[in-house]
Parts: sequence; structure tokens; C-alpha cells
Amino acid sequence: MFYTTKQKLNTKRIIVFMLGLSLAFGFLPSVAGQTNDLLAKLRQEKQQQLDSLNKKISDYQTQIKQRQAIAGSLKNELGILDLQISQTEAQIEATNAQIDATNLDIAETTDQIVKTQQQIDKQKVLLKNLIGQINELDQMSPLEIALENDNFTEFLDQLQYTTNVQERSQEVLNEIKVLKTQLDQKNLDLKKQKADLDSYKESLEVTEDSLAKQRKDKAAILSQTRGQEAAYQKLLTDSEKLEGQLEKEINDLDSQIAGKLGDRKQRPVKGLFAWPMDGVLTQGYGNTGFTSLGYNFHNGIDIAAPAGTTIYAAADGVVLGTGSGNGAYGNWATIKHTLANGRGLVSLYGHMSKVAVRVGQSVKQNDIVGYEGNTGNTTRLLYGPHRGYHLHFTVFDLEGYGVAAGTLTKIYGPYQVPYGATYNPLEYLNK
Repeated sequence: MFYTTKQKLNTKRIIVFMLGLSLAFGFLPSVAGQTNDLLAKLRQEKQQQLDSLNKKISDYQTQIKQRQAIAGSLKNELGILDLQISQTEAQIEATNAQIDATNLDIAETTDQIVKTQQQIDKQKVLLKNLIGQINELDQMSPLEIALENDNFTEFLDQLQYTTNVQERSQEVLNEIKVLKTQLDQKNLDLKKQKADLDSYKESLEVTEDSLAKQRKDKAAILSQTRGQEAAYQKLLTDSEKLEGQLEKEINDLDSQIAGKLGDRKQRPVKGLFAWPMDGVLTQGYGNTGFTSLGYNFHNGIDIAAPAGTTIYAAADGVVLGTGSGNGAYGNWATIKHTLANGRGLVSLYGHMSKVAVRVGQSVKQNDIVGYEGNTGNTTRLLYGPHRGYHLHFTVFDLEGYGVAAGTLTKIYGPYQVPYGATYNPLEYLNK
């Protein structure tokens, strides 16, 4: 059958109108909406579970802190260990819930990516049809269009339609660009969610190992003391003596560099660093009053949280060093941060269960450095807020910073001691 140009254009008007309706009212079947509702409901239920578990974990941390302030006794020691075990069990449950929640987020984002791509594909089809019409209209002169119409009114309508097709094609092109931007963002979201999932899984593995160690530590205390307070007090005395030796080694190294640096020490920059870990500040910087342990200066701050909690880089920088061992800071990492004035600082992350960075690696603020642990000298401590699972965070001046081999190798085996002139981390951290 032969169609006039006018009939062709009218037919295409109907096609464009129907395509426009489909775009206006969407392409997603009702079952997709039901899926979204189900995902949202499951996500809400999982968040409620997480909120409840996090409150329980926080309550355990408060109880642990209260007990650590009490003078050391076997009963109190076992009570702390029981609380830590319960907290770690709750943390494992919370991490599993977070993994489930992240899987739901991944499912939802993947669904959104598929739908957005469908919208893009359909918009491309529409644009192709519109471009075809434009090409066909471009081949006709105004005289040819006039001859195809019965009167002047239809001629004007035809010219207006030509303009409308051109404008609509530009609109569709702009809509495709917007959808493409949304698609790119959703793909970035998906990439981050998958990275978060990997982090949660690694944290879960570390936390499960920590739980096994905590149960082993409790069994060791019971075995060494046989339930006798006198035997526990002897262990406590030995622990204080060893702690004093390690702290003297650290403080002597730091003091030598601080003395050489003198008045070249830098002024603090509040807000330069982000908090490296969520948790409770259990020990501050400076003269903390732990004179019964043989020292009275703490070269950083301690932040306590459930075993296996993720530790993040406090600021952009380059990993300067990593180390391990049973003395001093245990598993540790240091990051060099270059300042605007050309000088630098070094942040130390100590007592980690696992180090997740390598020397020379560039890191951004909030990149994962490792996972909270109880390694180094804290392993042997039996009481006080500086014991057990926590992060030790120190800020050194880059000038004079170094790493020395530990000297108490007969007791602890090989280990390293990062040292330098220190600053109060609280003067650099944000609120």
C-alpha cells in the first residue's frame, strides 16, 4: 500500500505519542514494585536488629570500662573476660546482620541498575525513531510540505510538528544523559557496597578468631591461678613489672627525639585527623596516673571497641612502616602525612589483630588500615583501661621519627618500636 507523506507523518505522530506515554508512566511491571517493597521491609527489619545489637555492644563496653577501673582481683578479671566474650559474640552477630543488610543493598542497587539500563535502551529506541523522522522531514522542502497538505492550516500544523519532533529529540537526548549519569553513580554505589561486604567478611573472620583467643585466655587464667586469689596477685605483680619495662623503653626513645626537636615542635591543627575507629576513649595522652605500673606518661590515646572493629586511616598519606611481635605495639602500622607547610606527621595504629596495609601504599582518609586487636604488651596485662582489645593511636613529628629493634627479646621475642617526638592526638582529631 502507498502512503502519502502526510499519512506517514500522522502515523509517526501516533507512534511518538504512544512512546511518550510509555516513558511518562514507566516501564516497570507491578511485580518489580512488590520486590522493592519487600527489599525495603527486609532492610528495615535488619536495621532494627543492628540497632538492638549495637546497643547491647555499647552496654557491654560501659560495663567493661567500669570493671577496669576497679582494683585487680581474680573475680574481677574473670568478670571482664566474660563481658569481653559476650561483647565479641554480640559483635559477631552484628557483623553477620551487617553482611545481610549489605547484601540487601547490593540486590536493590543491582535492580536499580537493570531498570535504569532498560530506561536508557528504550529512550535510545525512541531517539532513533525521532532521528529517522527528522531525516525524512529534512529531505522535504517547505513547498513539498505545502503541496502535501490540503490547506494553509494543515501546512502550519506540519511545520509546527517538524519543530516539535526536533525539540523532542533534544529532550530525549538530555534524558539519556541524565539516566547515564544516574547509572554511573549506581555502579559506583554497587562497587562500594561490594567493597564494604568484603570488609565485613574480613572483620567477621578476625572477630571469630578473637573470640577463640578470649576463651583461651580465660582458660589460661583459670589454669595458672587454679582459682586462687594469691596466685592471681602474683601474676598481676609480674604483669606490672613487665609493663613498666616496656613503657620505659618506649618513653626513653620518644624523649630523646623530643629533646632534640626542642622548639621546632609543630602547632596542633584541630580537625586535621578523623577518628581512626569508633569506640570509647579509655586512656588519654600524657600523665595518665598509672604510676603503679612503673610509668606515668602515655604517648598516645587508647580507644576501646569490640574485638575486630575496623580501623581507618586518620588522613591521606603513605604507609611508612608495619610491624609485629609480642612486645610494645604488637601488630602496628604507621602512615606519613605531608602538611601544607612542607613538614610532616606520622600516625601510629597499634595492637591490631590484623594489618591490612603494606609499606609504600598510598591511602586516603577512612581507608582501612586494619582491625582492632589485643597484640603486643596488652596481651600480658591483667587490669586497667589500657588492657584488652583496643587501638593505641599516637601522633609523631616526622622529623626524627624512626623504628628501633626491641631490647626485651628474651621475654617477648623479636619486635619493633616506632619512636619520635609525640603530640596529643586529641589536638588533631575532629570532634
